[in-house]
Amino acid sequence: MSVKEEREKKIFMSAAEEMYEELRHWRTEHPKASFDEIADRITPPRRALMGQLISQLAHQHGDGEVLEGVRCERCGEEMAYKGKPERGVEHREGEGKLKRAYYYCAQCKTGFFPLDEQLQVGEHSWSPGTVKQMVKLGVEIPSYRRAAVNYTELTQVGVSKSKLADLVKEYGGKVVAVQEAEAEAMVKPPAKDEVVTEREMPQPDSEVMAVSMDGAMVNIRGEGWKEVKTVTISAVEREPNAETGEPEVHLTRHSYRSGLWEAKTFAHHQWAEGYRRGLERATQIVSVNDGAAWIWAIVLMCWAPCVQILDWWHVVEKLWAAAAVIGDHDPLLTARWMKTHKAHLWSSQLRPILHAIRLACPRGQPLPEPVRVAVSYLFHHRHRMHYQAFRLAGYPIGSGTVESACKLVMQERMKQAGMRWSRDGAQAMLALRSILLSERWDEVWPSLTPSSNLS
Repeated sequence: MSVKEEREKKIFMSAAEEMYEELRHWRTEHPKASFDEIADRITPPRRALMGQLISQLAHQHGDGEVLEGVRCERCGEEMAYKGKPERGVEHREGEGKLKRAYYYCAQCKTGFFPLDEQLQVGEHSWSPGTVKQMVKLGVEIPSYRRAAVNYTELTQVGVSKSKLADLVKEYGGKVVAVQEAEAEAMVKPPAKDEVVTEREMPQPDSEVMAVSMDGAMVNIRGEGWKEVKTVTISAVEREPNAETGEPEVHLTRHSYRSGLWEAKTFAHHQWAEGYRRGLERATQIVSVNDGAAWIWAIVLMCWAPCVQILDWWHVVEKLWAAAAVIGDHDPLLTARWMKTHKAHLWSSQLRPILHAIRLACPRGQPLPEPVRVAVSYLFHHRHRMHYQAFRLAGYPIGSGTVESACKLVMQERMKQAGMRWSRDGAQAMLALRSILLSERWDEVWPSLTPSSNLS
């Protein structure tokens, strides 16, 4: 052990002994202190001591000063040595103080801290791992203020509401940029002299994969209520049911992509997510959605051929509205009519339903609006309503996964009382929640924190 290391060890051990004696003295004066009171009393001096240790260990291999000149990565010229400014870096274990060599390129007006790059501390006053935890909490808890307070209480590392919002916007913006590049790559034609190579297709999670899309509204400052479009991609797992004879269907391993996009742009994004999940190599693709025309246009453009299924509950909802009119809003008549024709729908018999509607509505008179809507719905989506065959094949017939995704990804975090979002802030939040809820947080985060520290 070097003389310097021996000196640092003595300093640390002396500080540790002093802390120990102070805490023992405090405990003597507080004989009725609870376990939590004892632990809370230890935390501040413990963090101060650990901050001291972090500082010592961070400098164990030097402060970044080099004997030979440092050259600028941009222009290649030798950078000027500018001393050793100090910075603090906070971690839940304590705040480390770093005195590190600084080099500056006058031509490019850029600076470089070799020790910062070596330690990968980034540009914030918190360590990258601390920032990761802060941002994750800000994305999960539906209030920046509560997230900041909770993080400070849990870790003793302070962060303000506004700073947490800035961090979410910063790192979410990086995810947005990655997503935009992925979406653009799906449709960008090759350059004139570009050598085109076959893409490596990822393997899907199951032979049958499901893709569903939907939209929900969020309040954007200066724009009002705007639609957030979401895609959910899931593996389809099936197991036999001895009682019904039909396979039991379970959708698992969901992933999401969500954003404030027009339908054309959203088409590229959901296609990119589908490619990442290996849909193009699936034995069968199933798409279950409501009746929105923009959704089915995307399905036909990106995923044909696939099994197209109209969400069961949307059809039932339309039939209930028609049944109420046909039954003259009598609950018993409405329920009786609905019971009969819901059974027809379940067995994929649309003719008896349409025939019953025709008998109930006089010819030569306009159909009541709920009835007209139901008839139009049944007619235009008739090829997507073979529910009996879908069930026997082990396909899902409900779009609950994407409806839940709209609540989970967007509404749960972004539609609390009085919330309004900037467009950039909303898009950043949606991007981060998409990767978080797709269980890709640890996979994606390293790509958002480059180790270099040029400033």
